[in-house]
Amino acid sequence: MLSILQGLSSQRRFLWAGIPLVCSLALGACWNNRSSAETPSQGVQAEVTAAAQNPFPPIPTPPPPLPSPSGTPGLPPWWPRGQSSQWQDSPYAVALSGFLQGLAAQGGALSQQGILLWTAEGELLAEHLLDRPLPVGALDQLALSLMALEKWGYEYRFQTRFYTTSHRSGQRLTGDLVVVGGGDPYFREANVAELARHLHNLGIRQIDGEVKVVPPFRLLGQPDSLASARRLAELLRDPQGPYPVTLGGSGSTLRELPEEIHCLAGYTSLRLGSLLQILNGGNDRAMAEALLAELAGRTALLEYLQQRLVAQPVAHLDPKLAPAQLEIRLGPGGQELYLSPRALAHLWEHLLEATDGDPRRVLPVAGVGHSPLQLRALPPGTIAQVGSAANRLMMVGQLPDGTRFVLLNHGPDLGVLRQHQDQFLQQVLAVGEPLRR
Repeated sequence: MLSILQGLSSQRRFLWAGIPLVCSLALGACWNNRSSAETPSQGVQAEVTAAAQNPFPPIPTPPPPLPSPSGTPGLPPWWPRGQSSQWQDSPYAVALSGFLQGLAAQGGALSQQGILLWTAEGELLAEHLLDRPLPVGALDQLALSLMALEKWGYEYRFQTRFYTTSHRSGQRLTGDLVVVGGGDPYFREANVAELARHLHNLGIRQIDGEVKVVPPFRLLGQPDSLASARRLAELLRDPQGPYPVTLGGSGSTLRELPEEIHCLAGYTSLRLGSLLQILNGGNDRAMAEALLAELAGRTALLEYLQQRLVAQPVAHLDPKLAPAQLEIRLGPGGQELYLSPRALAHLWEHLLEATDGDPRRVLPVAGVGHSPLQLRALPPGTIAQVGSAANRLMMVGQLPDGTRFVLLNHGPDLGVLRQHQDQFLQQVLAVGEPLRR
């Protein structure tokens, strides 16, 4: 008797468990019958009756996945074939694959995406188009910074001197104002205002001659020494300025100093390291052009990079990261620098060495100051240099955990590119966190 009751109890449980399903079927039938009542067509009523019998439509079968041309299931067709088997289980590979798919979905050309991740020890983590030279835009400032540091040193200061070819007579100088440049890439109009104030302090209100410049001298934003001399004369004589000085002439250049001159003033720049912080923190292209001119131009910069990055590669980097000379070149017209991701990797490591392992000495840091990095959603503490051009966004740097990155990306919307880059770097940092434990 007890076993019979237990059997009935189990049947009762099945009965109660089935009630919700029966009710749902009944409600589905009532709902469909209500719809049929509102539509008098007999054909529709037949459809409603069939729907009442099976209110749940079948789930469509998803299409089969597309075949992978790389031959490795799960890897996108653009993945480097020679390294797929090595990286297919790497979390960095997963992050990079998602990044590339996101760029492609937004209209970015996959043949124009140069990406590289590597560790502080030189281990290659992931890459795409490792050896393809692409436009680097303002990232050429990294090359300028390295070349300037190795030429002059971090503490170097530029000197600019001001002379006259005559003596003062009351408030007049009867000769010329001679400017002897020292190659300062950041001599600004504010410095001219300080010169005018100094002349007023000396009691000088009038110069009978003109402004004569001995190169190298360039006023920030001016194309050459002659234009700088003329602009300096305009600023000095400006009647709206706080310290106007009357000039008898305009501006010209001299090849050498006159024999008889008398010193009026001197200006010493900030140290080179601080100037490079200003250059890279503000992406000041006028300053970059002035510094490039002082370093003998683009051809000299190209030859320097080919020698420094190819002939003197960084020893601790993976041998796969050694660049070839063809990966360092000038683009059409000879105005824009093209570098491959692995050439930029060597440039970054050389810059680290030139700054004693602390690139913050010449580069901006996310979360600090007022650089363009503050407009990004980068991990705080990221050190990087950014650049942009038509349909291109470039960035080189290192994350707070020391992971280095090169991003040379292409897409129609720079705002979307920034979001993708920021999300990718956040993901790379998150991937590395459990690996460091």
